[in-house]
Amino acid sequence: MRRRQGMTLVEIMVVLGVLALIAAVAIPSLAGVFDVQQRAAARELAQMYRFLLAEAALRNVTFRLAFNLDTGTWKIEVGDPEATVFGTPEELEAWEKDNRTMIKDRAKMANQEEGANPEEDRSRFAGLSYPGLDTEGSLPADCMFAWVYTPQYGQPQTPSEIVPEDPSEQRVVYSYVYPDGTADHTVVRIVDNDDPEDGYTVEIEPLSGETHVDGENLDPLESLSWLPDDPPSIR
Repeated sequence: MRRRQGMTLVEIMVVLGVLALIAAVAIPSLAGVFDVQQRAAARELAQMYRFLLAEAALRNVTFRLAFNLDTGTWKIEVGDPEATVFGTPEELEAWEKDNRTMIKDRAKMANQEEGANPEEDRSRFAGLSYPGLDTEGSLPADCMFAWVYTPQYGQPQTPSEIVPEDPSEQRVVYSYVYPDGTADHTVVRIVDNDDPEDGYTVEIEPLSGETHVDGENLDPLESLSWLPDDPPSIR
């Protein structure tokens, strides 16, 4: 009768060494998969802006991208070429001050018409149905919006600390593409859910509409610091 023997110390050390080697190879590979997802999401967003810039000029419309920071989703809406858009928080505040009566009237309508949102109906944007184009989408499950910046908000807008259950209370920010082939200066940061420092930044330049994808965490308030505060004078 043979006696059953346990593993020797040497065998245990060999097994642990093999497991450590497997982990050393597997963990960077998994990180690379997540990095690919972030990069692909950033490039898809940049490509979508390029398409909308050309399409807005062709169709003479204004597009609005609505980023839901709390759910990691986005959708494209379309509006009139002369839609009301605000370049700074101060402009928005001034408009609301000058149009209080209209806002109150629309608020009354919202109480009568389910689903109406007068505060977001200033420029009459609606959902878009376009063959061959995904007009609504979401980030990969392991990614999130760290922040989105456009001048109308003044500062980068971040997700809520606790996601509201009521969709109307979730944090949504807007970026606009205009019929003259320009767009809001928009900067979007997409990161890993578990590592907010790891991600990609998409920047849309305000005049040229050029799009850039960068692995660095850009400061949107500094990215156009090279522009002069005053236009050049002609003599």
